[in-house]
Amino acid sequence: MTEPVALAIHKHDRWCVIGKITVFEGDTTPILAVAWRSQAGTKAAISLPQEVLDYARRQGVRWFYLRNDRQHKMWSCPLATFYRGRLHPDGELYIPLTWLEEVPWQDWAYAERVVRLEHTGARGAQMPLCEVA
Repeated sequence: MTEPVALAIHKHDRWCVIGKITVFEGDTTPILAVAWRSQAGTKAAISLPQEVLDYARRQGVRWFYLRNDRQHKMWSCPLATFYRGRLHPDGELYIPLTWLEEVPWQDWAYAERVVRLEHTGARGAQMPLCEVA
């Protein structure tokens, strides 16, 4: 991996940063990282656009990390776990949060560059997050 990058998708008539491909401090293995900051509805499931997952996989990413900065907690799962999730009409794959395992907190490198990915999911309003069995 050469440098950390933020990944943005165009939705809701603007570019939204979804997560980043980065590395943990002192490591060189690329990861897909999302900082969890009070997203409404993210109590039972998390979703990522198919394009973000596919791009990350092409960059050699094998692990996904979700971090709650306020609670200083972190969870992880193999990136491939998302491909077992449910694809919704909004073009995002949803997985239950129970599929993630809590792991020790780690700092990751900051991303200064943004990669904009074309989102081929539903246009207009995004479907609300929902419970996934």
